[in-house]
Amino acid sequence: MQTAFLIYTFLYLFALLFILPFEYFKRPSQLRKKWIKEKFGFFSKRESKLPTVWVHAVSVGEVVSVSRMVKELSKKYRIVLTTITDTGQKVAKERFKDFNVDIFYMPFDIPFAINKFLRNFSPVAIIITETELWPNLIRIGSQNTSVILVNGRISDRSYKGYCKVKFFIKSLLRKMSLICVQEYQYREKLINLGAEDEKIYVTGNMKFDIEIKEIKFSWEKYIPNPVILAGSTHEPEEEIILDSFLKLSIDGTLMLAPRHPERFIEVENLIRKKISNSDKKILFSKLSSFHSVPSNQNQTLILLIDQMGILGSLYRVCDLAIVGGSFIPHGGQNPLEPAYWKKPIICGPYMDNFPFIEEFIREKACLIVDKDSLVSAMKDLIENPKLSETIGNRAYQLFLNKAGATKRTIKLIEKLIP
Repeated sequence: MQTAFLIYTFLYLFALLFILPFEYFKRPSQLRKKWIKEKFGFFSKRESKLPTVWVHAVSVGEVVSVSRMVKELSKKYRIVLTTITDTGQKVAKERFKDFNVDIFYMPFDIPFAINKFLRNFSPVAIIITETELWPNLIRIGSQNTSVILVNGRISDRSYKGYCKVKFFIKSLLRKMSLICVQEYQYREKLINLGAEDEKIYVTGNMKFDIEIKEIKFSWEKYIPNPVILAGSTHEPEEEIILDSFLKLSIDGTLMLAPRHPERFIEVENLIRKKISNSDKKILFSKLSSFHSVPSNQNQTLILLIDQMGILGSLYRVCDLAIVGGSFIPHGGQNPLEPAYWKKPIICGPYMDNFPFIEEFIREKACLIVDKDSLVSAMKDLIENPKLSETIGNRAYQLFLNKAGATKRTIKLIEKLIP
């Protein structure tokens, strides 16, 4: 098995030679020095009287899902939280600014960087979120501390891939002290891959325990109604949603929130192109520069959400939510944020990342449509406020019924670590 880890490390380093310049220069200049230092394991050490727990959450979605757990654990432990993405860093710093949490980039998964991180912080536990199976992190970390997987899940695609290297994945899973998964189907898959039965628990989905700050936006009373919010969209979903919105032939507001900030300019150009080709007068603004619209009645507004970390709060403002990542074979983005605000939800046919959506469908707590029927679904919900209210309330009730995963997970963690 040692040979397998050596081969993995060699391949990782080989790939790193090619991607390192791109990853370095794609970041804003003010972040580059911090990023490169931390990726190679060089950190500013801060003394703490509390034992340290290392929590790794790859990006925004994972940071949001473990927020309650991190805040609760920070009462007893010093939390060192790592992310891979810049947006994950930004959201984490905002969410945990008043808590005992230090935020860094996760070091490269090479022995030198991982060992340097562990020597610096000496964590009593390493908590990995969802599906972040980094071989050297798990192998080296498990030698002196507990490695824990929380809110675990495994897609059908990942499962098929892992089955091809089952001998390797089994060795990683066996090094973990505790595995907490969202659904029973994930438990079965991980056991089939080699996880030990007595170490794996179904605790539920921590994303149901989200806390969303209620923000009163100064501009919200100025936007035309109804308001449709398409959140965490991917290419080419913006065009699909824009075309559908324009076919509605109604006044109102469409808010488009791309998943990745590097696509803001691309999406802005697409919106301007669509507006220029439309016979209807349509107003456009980026949220960062938006204040109000003219007081004339019967206005149509397209608002590009070019700010990160506020999407969950924005859903409160809308009358209808469209979940991005679901109209392409991506697996969907989190539908729970609009459910939190009792909003009617429309998803595309690709929601594989969220198996619980099947229950939402059975309970008629959301609509699943393809791109050809998106227009009629939007029209039905806009023209039938009672139907919208009913669907939103059903989604909220399911959201409440599935809460509690964080509490169950923390209870298991505290039994394991000092």
